[in-house]
Amino acid sequence: MEPMNKIRVLPEIVANKIAAGEIVERPASVVKELVENALDARCRSIHISVASGGKRLIQVRDDGEGMNEDDAILAFEHHATSKLQTAEDLNAIATLGFRGEALASIASVSRLNLKTRCADPADISGTEIEIQGGILRSVKPVSWDKGTEISVRDLFFNTPARRKFLRSHNTELGHITRLATHYALANPGIRFTLASDGRVLLDAVAVTDVKERIYQVFGELFLKNMVELSGQSGAVKIAGFSSYPYEQRTNPYSQFFYVNGRMIRDKVISSAVRQAYRNSMPSSAYPIVILFLELPFDEVDVNAHPAKTEIRFRDANTVHGLVQRTIERALTASAGVPSFLHRAAPQPLAGLEAFTKDSMVREGGYAAEERSLDFRPHTLQAALGQNPLSYPFGEADGSQGKDPNHSSLNVVPEMLFRASGDTKNKFQFEDLRILGQLRDSYIIACDRDGLLIIDQHVAHERILYEKLAAAMQSGAVETQGLVVPLTLELAPHQVARLEKLMPEFNKNGFQVELFGSSSILVRSVPAIAGEADCRRLISEILDGLDMENRTLDVETIKDRIAIRTACQAAIKVNTPLTPEKMQWLLDELSRTRIPTNCPHGRPIILRFSMHEIERNFGRS
Repeated sequence: MEPMNKIRVLPEIVANKIAAGEIVERPASVVKELVENALDARCRSIHISVASGGKRLIQVRDDGEGMNEDDAILAFEHHATSKLQTAEDLNAIATLGFRGEALASIASVSRLNLKTRCADPADISGTEIEIQGGILRSVKPVSWDKGTEISVRDLFFNTPARRKFLRSHNTELGHITRLATHYALANPGIRFTLASDGRVLLDAVAVTDVKERIYQVFGELFLKNMVELSGQSGAVKIAGFSSYPYEQRTNPYSQFFYVNGRMIRDKVISSAVRQAYRNSMPSSAYPIVILFLELPFDEVDVNAHPAKTEIRFRDANTVHGLVQRTIERALTASAGVPSFLHRAAPQPLAGLEAFTKDSMVREGGYAAEERSLDFRPHTLQAALGQNPLSYPFGEADGSQGKDPNHSSLNVVPEMLFRASGDTKNKFQFEDLRILGQLRDSYIIACDRDGLLIIDQHVAHERILYEKLAAAMQSGAVETQGLVVPLTLELAPHQVARLEKLMPEFNKNGFQVELFGSSSILVRSVPAIAGEADCRRLISEILDGLDMENRTLDVETIKDRIAIRTACQAAIKVNTPLTPEKMQWLLDELSRTRIPTNCPHGRPIILRFSMHEIERNFGRS
């Protein structure tokens, strides 16, 4: 009896499901492949309709070239494509799709219906095809206009192990809206519509350029915060928009990169963007960037990833340098980049002798290498202990503490209002004497132990946060009605996210309601918000909540709302304060539970003890 072979060829249906796993990750992957096919078919409009976040239905209809019956049937064969003829064509791919895998993979894990008709006058009717789980069920003629409609129902119905890994309807819808937004921006001459469960989220009619499309999708205020840019290096061209440094996001979702019209993720471009903002934005924050690169097709390899979202440049250094220089030049020309002094060690002062190694002043009067002082407590116990403001000096990486609004910093759970443990304020403000204000941003004071510097913005933020958090816990948030309701334009993914968070917004000081497909109506805000920028406030709350995190509970949502509201409403830097206002601020701070740190863990007060002062003057 001969032994049974261990290696065998998998059945085609199994192989198709495995291939689908590489291409179809979630409903948004299906939308991406179908939209790219529509664009390759030179359509003038694309309508996307989904139900239950795309789990129950994904439908994409276009008015492109369409297919005849033979081509429609052949399109569902693996590696069947009209976009490649020879192996040499792989060296210069000019279309978005090219592998011929997408339709076969999608059809193998769904119930798919295709209706199509080409423009050939000889084809008096269209073709309708039904496929279920990769098995062809029917092919029949149908009355149809020119173009193609593909309906994908019950995604992963035959692969329950894959289906259970899908996220909530709102999360999946968020991915779809973000993807539709990406392609709408890249193709302003094509009309894009997106509907979810019968409600229109995006309706962008064809316009002449990207600037008009940005206005359509994001609104006028968004565009005002962007700087237009363009540049060229050899055959590589770049155009697009980037945000002023003060317009920051907590994640990279607002960065849109396109190469020859293809939406991509790329480390080379991401690194260049970060380098361009390195002196004007915290390393943990993200600018808004919309970049379009054009280069010869043979200078880029788009066949580097099954989903075609990652690419390789033949000359990555040229691309990196062009992106970085173009953004820096645009920001500088628009006065968007503030001037910073270089932090290299200055020349030693003549006649000064080196202090001891432990002194703040090293050889030659300064440290030989870049240093920054870190006033952060080593532990929460140090922050809340008997002497909470005497932070030990330590060496920090220099990237901390550059963002006055904290929009990109992580929240420190121990600094929140509902934190457990002993958080009683043990610091006494009784013998504090206010000396004045530094650059209209910091209050200078002294007590018997030394000199204190108080950041007026984060001090006020702590005060407002604790008041609002306490009101939220008791269910008694004081609201302020707007005399004229404010209409705000949101990005499609923000609208999808707001739908899920609407109850918490309306329970905690806001009165917000949907107004059209991409607008909301704000009727009231928490009273402490005052004249805060409502658009920025709501956008930052929505963008700061990671809906991919399944552990995001109601208390966390409340905290994030309170934190962002307090930050927006707090006294800003570069705001002159009267002595009475400064005294009021410190009196209120003394009544807080944690006067030493904001909810992100940033210090509110820095102390220079008499010992440190005298040591650095050489008196001890």
